[in-house]
Amino acid sequence: MRAKEGGMTLLEVLLAMTVLALGVFAAAALQVRGMQAAESARRDGQALQLAQGMLEQVRASGTLEAGEESAWRSRVTQVLGASAQGRIRRHAGMLELQVNWPAQAEGRPALQLQGKVLP
Repeated sequence: MRAKEGGMTLLEVLLAMTVLALGVFAAAALQVRGMQAAESARRDGQALQLAQGMLEQVRASGTLEAGEESAWRSRVTQVLGASAQGRIRRHAGMLELQVNWPAQAEGRPALQLQGKVLP
C-alpha cells in the first residue's frame, strides 16, 4: 500500500493565486475610483464656494461692478482649470451664477446658484 501524500497540486496553487490576483486588482480598481470621486467632490466644493462667495459679496455691497465680475471669472479659471468658465446673469433683482469645468464632461449639469440681491 502506498501512503497518501498531503499537499497541494500545481493546479490548486495556480487557481488560488488567480483568485487572489483578481481580489487585489478589484481592490486597486476600487481605490482608483474612490480617489476619482474624492477629486470630483473637491472640485464641486470649490465651484460652490466660488459661486457662494460671489453671491455674498454682491449681497453685501448691493451691486455688481464690471471689475468684480471679471475678477471672479479669472478666479474660477485659476481654481478650476484653464477651460473652466464662470457666467453671471442679472435679471429682476436676481443674480444667477453658473460654473462649468472640464471634469463635468461625464454628463453632469453645471453648477448653478441663484440668489436674490436686494438693491
